[in-house]
Amino acid sequence: MLMEAHTVSADCELAKEGKCSVRIASNAKTPKGAMTAIGQTLVASTIGGHPLRLSGWIKTRDVNNGRAELLFQVDGKLKKAVAEAILAKRGPTGSKDWQRFEIKVPVAANAALVHFGVGLVGEGTAWFDDIKLEVDESIVVPDIAEIKKPARPQKSMQLLDDQSLALPAGLIPTIQPAWQAGIQKNTHSLRSLFSDDFSDLQFLKPLLKDKRIVQLGESAHGVAEFNWMKTRLIKFLHQEMGFELIAMEASMTAADAAYANLDKTSALEAMLSSQFGTIATDETLDLFNYLKQGAAGKPRLILAGFDNQDSGYLGHQNVIARFKSMLQTIDPALAGQVDGIEEKLNALLNKQIPVTAASDLPQHYKLIADTLFKNRTTLVKQFPAYMVDMTIQEARSRLSFSQQMAFAPMSNEYTEMRDQRMAENLNFLADTVYPQKKIVVWAHNFHIANDWADKAHAKTMGVWMAEKRRKEMYTIGLYMGRGVLGSYGKENYTEIAAPPAGGMESILANGRLKMSFVDFSQAKPDASNSWMFAPGYARYWGTTPEAITPAKAYDAVIYIDSVTPSEYPH
Repeated sequence: MLMEAHTVSADCELAKEGKCSVRIASNAKTPKGAMTAIGQTLVASTIGGHPLRLSGWIKTRDVNNGRAELLFQVDGKLKKAVAEAILAKRGPTGSKDWQRFEIKVPVAANAALVHFGVGLVGEGTAWFDDIKLEVDESIVVPDIAEIKKPARPQKSMQLLDDQSLALPAGLIPTIQPAWQAGIQKNTHSLRSLFSDDFSDLQFLKPLLKDKRIVQLGESAHGVAEFNWMKTRLIKFLHQEMGFELIAMEASMTAADAAYANLDKTSALEAMLSSQFGTIATDETLDLFNYLKQGAAGKPRLILAGFDNQDSGYLGHQNVIARFKSMLQTIDPALAGQVDGIEEKLNALLNKQIPVTAASDLPQHYKLIADTLFKNRTTLVKQFPAYMVDMTIQEARSRLSFSQQMAFAPMSNEYTEMRDQRMAENLNFLADTVYPQKKIVVWAHNFHIANDWADKAHAKTMGVWMAEKRRKEMYTIGLYMGRGVLGSYGKENYTEIAAPPAGGMESILANGRLKMSFVDFSQAKPDASNSWMFAPGYARYWGTTPEAITPAKAYDAVIYIDSVTPSEYPH
């Protein structure tokens, strides 16, 4: 295990017990809040069934914005991080002389792997010495209870009747009586995940009649029901409300290339070549089949992407091909550099080189973007104008992506750089490439939400989009009640507990429907719906409370009480 944002070395001039210690030190290129960890991984069966103790001596100098750490992570066979331990607030900061620390973690005999090590978060220097891993055989750790994948719902074109749609009383949490009455009055029934009978969706027409962009979120990837529901909504919006473009959380170039080749390839190939593995599920394949087959009497739904990252197994190749083909006609020397530039970006992404070794990437992508832009008049004589503009935009996306990689993943800096560029790309599609089209956006709730109650939260795509186009947008978050969540195309499951009291999902469950829609945009604040307009929380990935004011974050939410994990093409 090695995650390197600092300089790691042996220090044989400073040690506590032996001849040398391990030294981890920040440098001028260390991103704020970044972490470097070094360690080992063991097969759990060789040591499992008992707690493990990791101990050692730690010395620090000028450690700021973080701490020195000891680390444990136990992975199960079907789920990662079934047990973890860190020093957290006990970790030494500032300048401290040698101190001994220890952490413990339970390791079940049927666990898969144990990762352990030492690390440094933030700036400064930390030394580690006499690190010991010990088994406490006096205590027996019980086996991990395996999470079994539940049966998936059977595809049916029939709409559910009231009895079939009703949520059993025993699954409905207790909430304030006024809220209970209000949610029951304002909840719309969603009667199918699959049906082409859209009679249950007609209530959407007055809500969306003046909207050009409808954003469809999801509180987690890997949820089969979310993918099916969103696909059904897209069909309705396409067939009955004139929406013509689906913009996915995917690479611009990869999605465009997949759409251009749709008549020459299969729906499966189009999906896998253009989408992230988290989205390229068996359920989402229904959308790509629809893209390919179309709907009678309707123009084909257009596929686009807005992420600044590569997606799909052809995403990287497609970008290279477009850069080289255009540059070859105007600057062959620069075209000849593209492969090397892209190889370096890929090495950085895969942590094969440190950030310092790729510090020249932004200037390379700026040169590509500027060269394409200055020669646009020449290029549009040989390539479609939209493709030239998209390739310029892709080069600018590459520039921001290479800068984003200097920050720790999921840090505010990293997130804001990605999401600002996603918003710029989505606005580019709406204003430049498809200025007359009505657009459906497919992304995570994290990206589409228009506001965050926690003002320390990173500014995300939906916030930027709302600043420019709030009146023409309608944003729908999707949330789950309980069930099992899949993970990134692996046989790896997370159990989602019933909605906790006080959370938004517990209120939505009081609509007494297995699948429901609640509009916020037309609600007027009163005692029955005060929860919509006050800071509260909903569950990120179905597990972690996240602060939101519902009516500020979304125009509406969809609640699906019971969910099953996605399945993935083999």
